[in-house]
Amino acid sequence: MLSLAEAQTDQPQDGVATTSVAALAAHDPSAWQELFERYYRRLYRFAYVRTGDASAAEEIAAESFVAAAKGISRYRETGAPFGSWLYRIARNLTADHLERRRRRPVLPLEAVEIVAGAWSGGVEDAADIAKALARLTGDQQEVIVLRFFDDCSLQEAATALGKSVGAVKVLQHRALAALRKHLTAGGRP
Repeated sequence: MLSLAEAQTDQPQDGVATTSVAALAAHDPSAWQELFERYYRRLYRFAYVRTGDASAAEEIAAESFVAAAKGISRYRETGAPFGSWLYRIARNLTADHLERRRRRPVLPLEAVEIVAGAWSGGVEDAADIAKALARLTGDQQEVIVLRFFDDCSLQEAATALGKSVGAVKVLQHRALAALRKHLTAGGRP
């Protein structure tokens, strides 16, 4: 499950130690609780930005852990962080949800937790950022959430999105350019 070097030193991979992955495979409740505490909020945010629906995001985040528990015996080390496997599950569940809904996600502005001061270029408040984020494509929203809200590495984001690291870099660049365009005086939503 982990690389040979990590297995020999029992060092954590993405915060999940060799013994923890083994405990997850053995369905140890405390290992699953620890994983849940580490990733639930991150998976929730990931799903929420795509769906714009708090209850759907809660359901997707919870279902991600159910699917992970069912599939942990099939988990194989790929060189990517363990968390990217969870994001991949959440991404698939979110895509399934959106397909069932068959409409573009709407992001309720009052529920967005964004600090406007972190952005430059005259952004007045978090509502401007939320409006601009809602205007991005689904892939662009996903890469922004993974990279900037959840602090995922390029490799982790690439694995979660099913893309190469280079493709994620391009997607991130385009997403940031689109955000910048929407946040300028002429393109403000």
